[in-house]
Amino acid sequence: MWVRTTEKKYGIAICNFDGENVEHGLKLEIGQAVHIIEESEDKSWLRGCAIKRKDQLGIFPSNTIHIKKCIVENDGRYETVLPAEDPIGREVTSVLREWDMILKNAYVVGNTRDFSILQLLMEKLMELRLELISGLLTQEQTRELKKEITGRIDQGNNQLELDLVPRIGGEMVAGDACNIYQLYKIHLRSSEDTKYMSSSSNNKSTKGTALEGTQTILSHHIYFNMKNFGCALAGEEADVYFTLYNASNQTYFSERYLAKINKQGVSNNVEMIGKQSTIFCDLGNQDLLKDIYLACHIVRIGRMNPHPSTTLGRGPKDYRRPFGVGVLSLSDLLTADNSSSNEKEKPIKITLVNANTDNDFSTLHETLITPGKSSKSLPTSTTNLGVIIEMRMLHGELEQLKIEKPLLFKQNVSITRKLGFADVIMPGDVRNDLYVVLDRAIFDRGGKTAGKNVEVTVCVIDRSNMRKMPCICLGDGEKPVEEYKSVVYRHTNQPRWNEIIKLMIPIDKFNDTHIRFEFRHCSGNRANNMRKLFGMSFVKLMKGDGTTLHDGPHELYVYTCTDHNRFENPSAYLVLPFSTTDTANKSINAQNNSNYPRSPREFFHVETTICSTKLTQNVNLLDLLRWKKNTNNVVDTLRRLSKVGGQDIVRILQDVLDTLFSILDDNPEKYADLVFKGLIYIIGVLRDSRFKSFTTVLDTYIERHFSGALAHKYLLSYLQRVTENIQMNHDYASSAFSSFHFLFKFCIRSRILYEQTTGGKGDGRFVSDVRSLFSSIKDFMKRDEDYVRKAQSTLLENCYIVFIELQKLLSPLDVSTLMMETIESVPQSSGLTGVKLKCLSQAIKGKLFTDSSSRSYILPLSLGILSSLIKGEQELRICLSIVGDILASYKHLTLTEYESNEIQLIVNALIGILLNTLLHIQKDQTVGPNAPGSPSIVSLCTSCFICLLKLMKEGHYEMLISTMAHDLEKLCGFLLRLFCVFEHLVTMVIFPKDWMVMKMALNIVILSSTQYFCQPLHTYLIDAVQNEPHSKDSQSIYETPHDEGVQSRIISHCIEVWNRFFLFASCFLTQPCLQLETFTVEKRSKIQDKYGDLREPMAFHAVSMWDKLGSTKAEFKSKTSLFLGVTLVPGSGLRKAVLPIISDIMDCEFQSKGNFSQLEDDLSDKLDQFVVQERKGDNNYRDLFESVLMQQSKGKDWEEKGVHLIGKIAQLLERLIDYRNVVSINNEDKRFMKISCIYNLMNFLYQDRSKRDTWARHIYRLHELHLRKDEHTEAAFTLLELAKTYNWSDNLIPEDSYGRFPQQKERERKEILYNKILVHLDKGQVWECGIPLCKELADLYENKLYNYKKLSTILKTQADFFTKILDVKRLPPIYFLVEFFGKSFPAIKRNKCFIFRGNPCDKVANILQSLQADFPNAQPLSFKADDSIKNGQAQYISVRQVNVTASENSRFKGHNVPHEITLFYQGNEVNEFFYDRPFQKGVEDKSMPMKSMWLDRITLKTTFRLPGVLKWAEVTQIIKGEKISPLKIAVETMKKTSAELELLNYNAKTYGVVEPLTMKLSGVVQAQVSGGITVYRDIFLTESYAEENPDDDDIIQELKNLIEDQFRILSECIIVHSRLIDDTLRPLHDEFKRQLLELKRSIQHDTSSPGPLPERKESLNRLGIKNEDRSNKSKSVFHTPETQALRNMARRTSTPVIPMREPNTRLIPKSYKRGPVSPRKNSDPGLMISQDALSGIGTSDSSSTSSSSIPHTRDSGSSSSLDINNSTFYRSSIISNVSNRSSSDGDTFPSIPPPLPKRGGSRPNSGTGSTSSGSRSDSPIPETDPPAVPPRKVNEAPPPLPRKTSSSNLSRRSGEMPVITRETLPTTHENPVPSRPVDSGIYSGSETSLKDIGEIQITVPSSEELNGLLSVQIPVGGTAEPEVPPKRTPPPVPSRPKRTPDHSQ
Repeated sequence: MWVRTTEKKYGIAICNFDGENVEHGLKLEIGQAVHIIEESEDKSWLRGCAIKRKDQLGIFPSNTIHIKKCIVENDGRYETVLPAEDPIGREVTSVLREWDMILKNAYVVGNTRDFSILQLLMEKLMELRLELISGLLTQEQTRELKKEITGRIDQGNNQLELDLVPRIGGEMVAGDACNIYQLYKIHLRSSEDTKYMSSSSNNKSTKGTALEGTQTILSHHIYFNMKNFGCALAGEEADVYFTLYNASNQTYFSERYLAKINKQGVSNNVEMIGKQSTIFCDLGNQDLLKDIYLACHIVRIGRMNPHPSTTLGRGPKDYRRPFGVGVLSLSDLLTADNSSSNEKEKPIKITLVNANTDNDFSTLHETLITPGKSSKSLPTSTTNLGVIIEMRMLHGELEQLKIEKPLLFKQNVSITRKLGFADVIMPGDVRNDLYVVLDRAIFDRGGKTAGKNVEVTVCVIDRSNMRKMPCICLGDGEKPVEEYKSVVYRHTNQPRWNEIIKLMIPIDKFNDTHIRFEFRHCSGNRANNMRKLFGMSFVKLMKGDGTTLHDGPHELYVYTCTDHNRFENPSAYLVLPFSTTDTANKSINAQNNSNYPRSPREFFHVETTICSTKLTQNVNLLDLLRWKKNTNNVVDTLRRLSKVGGQDIVRILQDVLDTLFSILDDNPEKYADLVFKGLIYIIGVLRDSRFKSFTTVLDTYIERHFSGALAHKYLLSYLQRVTENIQMNHDYASSAFSSFHFLFKFCIRSRILYEQTTGGKGDGRFVSDVRSLFSSIKDFMKRDEDYVRKAQSTLLENCYIVFIELQKLLSPLDVSTLMMETIESVPQSSGLTGVKLKCLSQAIKGKLFTDSSSRSYILPLSLGILSSLIKGEQELRICLSIVGDILASYKHLTLTEYESNEIQLIVNALIGILLNTLLHIQKDQTVGPNAPGSPSIVSLCTSCFICLLKLMKEGHYEMLISTMAHDLEKLCGFLLRLFCVFEHLVTMVIFPKDWMVMKMALNIVILSSTQYFCQPLHTYLIDAVQNEPHSKDSQSIYETPHDEGVQSRIISHCIEVWNRFFLFASCFLTQPCLQLETFTVEKRSKIQDKYGDLREPMAFHAVSMWDKLGSTKAEFKSKTSLFLGVTLVPGSGLRKAVLPIISDIMDCEFQSKGNFSQLEDDLSDKLDQFVVQERKGDNNYRDLFESVLMQQSKGKDWEEKGVHLIGKIAQLLERLIDYRNVVSINNEDKRFMKISCIYNLMNFLYQDRSKRDTWARHIYRLHELHLRKDEHTEAAFTLLELAKTYNWSDNLIPEDSYGRFPQQKERERKEILYNKILVHLDKGQVWECGIPLCKELADLYENKLYNYKKLSTILKTQADFFTKILDVKRLPPIYFLVEFFGKSFPAIKRNKCFIFRGNPCDKVANILQSLQADFPNAQPLSFKADDSIKNGQAQYISVRQVNVTASENSRFKGHNVPHEITLFYQGNEVNEFFYDRPFQKGVEDKSMPMKSMWLDRITLKTTFRLPGVLKWAEVTQIIKGEKISPLKIAVETMKKTSAELELLNYNAKTYGVVEPLTMKLSGVVQAQVSGGITVYRDIFLTESYAEENPDDDDIIQELKNLIEDQFRILSECIIVHSRLIDDTLRPLHDEFKRQLLELKRSIQHDTSSPGPLPERKESLNRLGIKNEDRSNKSKSVFHTPETQALRNMARRTSTPVIPMREPNTRLIPKSYKRGPVSPRKNSDPGLMISQDALSGIGTSDSSSTSSSSIPHTRDSGSSSSLDINNSTFYRSSIISNVSNRSSSDGDTFPSIPPPLPKRGGSRPNSGTGSTSSGSRSDSPIPETDPPAVPPRKVNEAPPPLPRKTSSSNLSRRSGEMPVITRETLPTTHENPVPSRPVDSGIYSGSETSLKDIGEIQITVPSSEELNGLLSVQIPVGGTAEPEVPPKRTPPPVPSRPKRTPDHSQ
C-alpha cells in the first residue's frame, strides 16, 4: 500500500542504487536529486522520479535518500519541488548546470574564447556560492555577496547570449508574479543594468561609462585601512600622513589622515594594530572623474641625523624629519561599478621613495606622478618593504551607510573630510573648519655660509585671554593640541613644507582670534638652546567689516624676534600689518615697532580655506544676516541679495531662508514683495546645474526647519498676482512659475504650522484662496498667445508636485478635480500636449490614482484624452506609457466588482484603438527613436495590449463580443485585425531574443484569449461560411441584410477570418521560442515545469476548430502548407492530432479535381522548404506521416491513388531528411554524404518534370560541392545533366529562380551551359568527352545561326582538344571498391558497395581517410564481412583497389590507333571492374607454390559509367565464380611486366628518367620472387604439364611468345640503361647484364631457331623486310623487332603507381642542361646514325668485320604513310641489328658505352617484381618529398639526352672502335622525315649515337629453340599475335635521393 507524502517531497541520493534487482526499481546515482511522490506503509520504500528524468517513475529504498526541505509548487498531479534554500543559491545551481553543458560544447567545437571566459566565470561563481551557503557571513556581507552573484550571472548570460533574467532588487521575477506591463519595465531595467555591467567590465578605463550607474548617488566615500607599516626607522617613531591629491590641478583634495607609528613599527594603541582606518568622505560625482591619487608622506620623529656616529646624531630626539613618499593612483577604484566596489578589500602595496634632498620632500609626490619628472633616478629606501593598505568605495549618504554597514563603522573608523564643502550641505549640518597650508618661506642667510634648519610652530591665540587655544586637529579621533611643529629641512633658507593643518575654532571666538607662526633654527650638535627663535608671522581671521579672511594664498610679513620675546602681550604685534593687504589699514607709526622689526627680504606664504556654515566672506550676506542691527537698510539689503553668488548662498542656505521669513513676519506689508523676489532668486540659484543637488536640502529645510506659520497668506496672493499679471513681466513670471512648486510647498507647510499653532481652527480662507489661485491658473492656461508658451509650460511641469502637496490638506477627490480641470484647460493647439501628458502620467503613478474616489474621476477623462491622441498617433510613447501605468495599477488578478467595471471601461475605450495602432505601427517603416514604427514603441504598445488582455475576464470577453454581434461586418473586421495582430506578435521580433520570460508570458495570454475569441467563429460566423439560411431566432440576432452583394462580402470576410485564424495558429505553433527541442536540457526543464508545452493546447484547439467546419473544409484546402508545417512540430501526440487534417485536405482535393497532382506539388515544395531549409522533421515523423495517412485513407474512394501519393511523399521525406542531416553550406565535413544525398534527391525529383526547378537547385549545389575539391570532370557531367533538359530552340524561358540565369532563349542558356562544361572538361583533362559538345556547337553556329566568329572559336577549342589528347601526358585514374557494413550507416550506404574513381596517386589509405571524415566512428575492415558485422551497430568500411575491364570501342577495330587515344578508354567510360582473390587448389607444392595458386576473379558492374556526375557509382551486379589458372596468371603477369618495361624504357629515352627503369630491371632481372621466366619454364613449359593440360596449348604458346618478347624488351632496356646511368650505377648495370646472360643461358640449350612464325613473317612482309635478309639467326631469335611492339613501347600500362611531382622540379641532374633540338640540314632529327658507322659495329678490339647492310625495302605506296612510328621502327631496327652482331667470344657483352656524368649520392632504387592480379605494385617513393615535374608545353620538343663530353673518354673510345658518322649509314629517304618531339629517342640530337654503345651480345631463344630445349612442341601457324597490354600513360617518376650504391651485397 502506497501513501502520498506530504512532507517528504525532495531528497538527495547518498549512495548508488542500480534498481535492476527490484521490480520497477529506479536507478539512482550518488548526489542525484529526486522528487518523492509516495512512500510505503512501513516507510522503507519511496516512489518518485529523478529531477532530471521526470518521465521515469520508480521505487527506491528510503535509507538511500537524505530528505531536504523544499518548496512545493502546484501541489497535486503537476506539482514541482524546489529545494528550500536561498533563491540566489538555487539560481546559481541552475545556472552552473546550464553553463556546464555550454562549456563542454565549447570545448568540443574548439571555441577557446567562450571556453576560457566561461571557465573563469564558473570558477568564480562556485567560489561565491560556497561562500554564500557557508552561513558565516553577516547580513551586510550576504546582501553584498548576493548582489555580486546576480551581477556575475547576468554578465555571463549576456556574454553567452543566453536568456535575460528579470530582477527586482537582485531577486528573480517570475512571469506570472506581476503585471505584463510591469514585467516589460522590469525587463527594460534589467537589460540596461546588464548592458551597463558588460560595458563597464569591457571598458574599465572609460570613466564616463563606469559612472553612469552612480549618477543618482550624490555622495561617495573611500574606506581606507593601513594593514602594515613595513619600513625600518632605526628605533624612531613616525607620523604617516595619507592625503587625497588631485593631480590635474596639483592640489590636495582632502584633509590629512594621521597614523602614528611607535618605535616598534606598529600603532601605539594595541587595539588599532592593523586597523588604522579612516573614511575619506563627501566625494561628489564630479570628483570621481578627477585624476585622484593617494599620497603617503612619512615623517620620522627623532634626531636631526639618525646615525649616532655623527654630531647631528647626538642631538634632541623630537625633530620631525622627512623620510619617504609614496603615491597610488585611485582611477580604477573611483570608476569601478557598485558591484565591484562591494567586493572584499584587497591588500595594496605602496612603495616608498626617498628624496634626493630634504627640500624635495614636499614635492616628491608630484615628481612620482608626473611622467616627465618620474623618469629621473629616485633613490629607494633600502629597508623599504612598503606600506600595505586596503581601500574600498562606498556610495550613498554617510548616515545611511552607518546603518547598512554597522561592522565597518564599529572599528573606530575616523572621518577624513574633503577640503572645502561637500556637494550637498544638509540643513542642520554645522561645520566651522579652517584649513591652513604651510606653503613656503624665504629667509635671510644672515651672513652664514650654511642655510638654517627651520622649524615652524603654529598656534592659535585667543586675544581675550592671551592664551593658546587647543584647536589644532591632527586627525579625527585625536585630541586637539595647542601647537603644531612642522618638518625640519636641513640647511635651506627657502623651505617648502606643503603641510595641511586643520583648525577647529569656535564661531564665537573667530573675531578675537589670530594665528601665530614662530620660526626657529634647530641645531643638532649643541647641548643647549637647540631651538633658537629668530622670527614670527601672524594672520588675523576676521576683517574689519566682519567678514572672514578670504580663501587663497597669503604672503605674510616676517618679524624678527628672539627667545627673549615671550609673546606675553600679543597686542604688541597685533598692531602691526600681517601682510601687504593689511598694510593700508595700519598707520606708519604702527608699522614701526622696535620690539618686532620687520625683515624686508623675508616672507612666509600660507593658504587658507574656510568651511563654515555660519560665517561668510560676502558683505551683502553679512548685512542680510545682521538685518536687525540696521533695520533702516533692510530694503536695500534685500535688493542686494540678487548680487550674491550661489556658492555663498548655499553654504549658509538655512540661515538665509530663516532671515528672509523672519523679515516677512516682521513687516509683511513692507517687505513681502522683496522677500517673494528673494525666494524666487534663491530657488532659481538652486535650479542651476552646479547646485542641483541642493534641491533636496531645500526640501529638508521646508519639512524640518521652516517655521513661518503665516507665510502662506502672502505667498498665495503673490502667486495669484503673478498669474494674473503675466503680461507685465514675462521673465519674472517664468522665474516665479519655475519656483512654483517650492513656493507652494512653503505655503502648504506654513498652513500646516498655522493649523498646528491654532489647534486646527483655521480661518477657512485657505481653500478658497487655493481655488481662486487655480481658477486664475486655468484662465492663464487657456491663453493662446505665443509669449506665454514658456510660462505655461513651466507652470504645467511643476503643477503635479503642487497637487501632491495639496493632498496634505484637501481630499483626493478635490485634488483630482483641480488637477483634471487644469489639464483639460490646456488647448490641443497650444503645443503643450507632451507637458500635459507628463503631468497626467505623474498623477497616474501617484497616490491619487490608487484612491477609488479620485480614480473614478480621473480614469474616464484620462481615457478620453489618451484615446484621441493614440488614434491620431500623437505622443505615442508617453500615451502608451500612461496606458501601461493605468493597467499596472490593477496589481491583483482578483478584481473587485468596481475594478471589473473599470476594466470594462478601459476595454471599450482602448482595445480597438490599440489593435489598429499595433497593425499600423508594425508596418510603419519610419526611422527614428520616436517614430511610430520604432522597436521600442512597438514593444511598448504590445505590452499594453497584452496587459489589457490579461486583465480581461470571461465576462469582459462576452461583453466585448456582444457589442459587435449584431453587425457581422464589424465583428469580422475586429477578429480579422485581432488574428492578424496575434500572427505578427508571434512571428515578428517584438522583444529581444533573450527576453524569454516576456515571450512566454505573451504566449500564455495569447493562448488564453484565443479560446475566447474563437467562440464567435463557430457561434456567429460558421453559418455565413456554410452559406446556410439563418433561423428565425438567428435572423433577429444577426440582422443579416438581404442584399446579395453585402451577403457575399460578409461570406468572403468570414472565410478570410477563418483563414487568418489558421494562419495565426500555425505561426503560434512554429514560433522559435516554443520549440523546446532546440533548448538546452536545463532550459527545457525550466520551461516545462513552469509553463508546460504551450503548443499542445493550441494544436488541439486548432484541430477542434477545423472539425467544426464540417462540409466547408473544402474552402480551406489551400492551407495545406500551414497544417503541414504544424505536423512537423515535434511531439507524437500533436502530430497524430494534426495529420488527419492532411487526410481531410486530400479528400477535398480528390472530390474537387479527381486527382492529387496539385496537392503533390504543394506537399513536395513545402516539404523541401520545411525539412531542408528550416531543418524540421525526422525519421519518426516520416514513419508517423506514412502510418497515420495510410490508416486515414482506408475505405476512401481515393484509397489507391492516395496510397501511391503517401508512399511517394514518404520516399521524398526520407531523402530530404538524409540530405538535410548532412548538408551545411559553411561546413566541409560530411562531404561524401552530402553529395550522395543530393544525388539521390536529384534522381527522385527528376522523375517529376514539375519539380525540375527544385531539381536544378540541387544540380547547382552538387556542382558547387564538386568545384570545392577541384573535381572539374564531375562538375562538367553535373552541368551536362542540366543542359540535356534544354533544346536548341528559340523559346523564351523564364529567369532562373536562383538568380543564375536571366530570362533568355532556350538555346542561349544551353549554349552558356555547354561553354561552362567545356571549361570544366578542359581542366579535368577529359577532352574526349568535350569533342561531341564542340561538334554540336559547331553545327549550331555553321548551319543554324551562321555565326562564323563563334564557329571559329569553337573549332579552335576542338582542335586544341585534339592536340592535347595526343600531346599532354595524362595519368590514368585508379578505382577502388568501397563497402559499408553496419546498420548504423545511413540507408543510402548501409551494407552497400561502391566503385570510387580515385586520382592517379590515391592509395587505399587516402580513400579510407576521406570516408572516415564523414563517418568518424567507422573502422577499417580487412577481412570478409559476415552477417554479424552487417547487422551490427558498429560501422566498418572495406576499401580495396580494383582493375578496370576496358570496354571495346568499335570505332578502333581494324585501325592502327595511337596509344594516346586508346589510353583514355582504358580507364574511362567504364562500368565493369574486377579484383582477384588467391586460393590454393589441390595439394600445395611447397617448392613451387605458384603451381597450385589459383585466382577467384570477382567482376563488378555499376549503375552508370565512370566518370560521371559522381566520383563513385553503386555496384548493381556482382559476378563470382570465374577461376583463373596459374598458367593464365603467368600470362597476365608477363604481359603486365613487359608493358611496364616498355613504358619505363620509353620514358627513359624520352625524358631521361632512369631511376624507375633501374628499379624495374632490378625487380625483373635480379629478384625472381614467386615468378619470372625461370619459374614459368619449370612449371608450365614442361612436357608433363602439356600432357596433363592439353587444353592449354594456346595459352602455353602465348606464354612462350611473351617470354620471347620480354627478352627483346630487356635487351633494349639494357642498352638504354647503359647510355643513361653514371659511374655510381655502373657496377649495378654490369650485374644486370651478367644476370640477364645467365638467365638467357639457363633457357637456351638448343641454339637452333625455327625461324619466325607465320604471323611474324606476315608482319615483316607488310613492312618490306624479307626473312632471308636477316643475319645469323643463331645469335638471336629476333633480327628485327615487331613493328607493333615498338609502336606500343610507350603505350604499355600497368606501371607502378608513382606520385606526382611538384611543379618546377628537375628530373635529371642539375649538371645537365636541356635545350631545344635543332636537326642539321638534310638529316633525320630522330636518327643521327651514319651508314658508315655501321661498318664498324661488331668488331672486337682491333679486328673488325665487314659491315652488313641493312635492307630498307618499301612499297612505293607506303612512302606517304611512313610516319613517326615508322621512324621509330627504323631506329629500333638498327639497334636490333647492331645487337645481333656478336663479338669473337660470343658470350660476353661488348664494351659499355660511356656513362652519364656522376650524380652524387644517387643509387639504384630497390623495387619489387611483378605484382599479383588485382593489386598495384608499390611505387618507389623517395623518403623525402620528390621534386615536381616541370610541365612541358604542347608541341614542345623534349630536351636532348645529356651525354659525357670528356675528351679522354672520347679518345679512349675512338681507339677501341671506329667512329660512326652520318655518311656511313644507309639512307632511306631523300629528304629527312620529320619526327614527333614526344617520340624522339635517346639518340635524338646526338652526333656520336651508336659509337659509344658498342655491340651487345644478347641471344634470345626463339620459339623453335624453345621447342627443342623444353621438349614441348609449339604448333606452327597456330599462334596469334600477342595481346596488346592495356594502355596507360605512366605518371612522372620522382628522383631518388642521391646515395652511393652498395654493391657488396
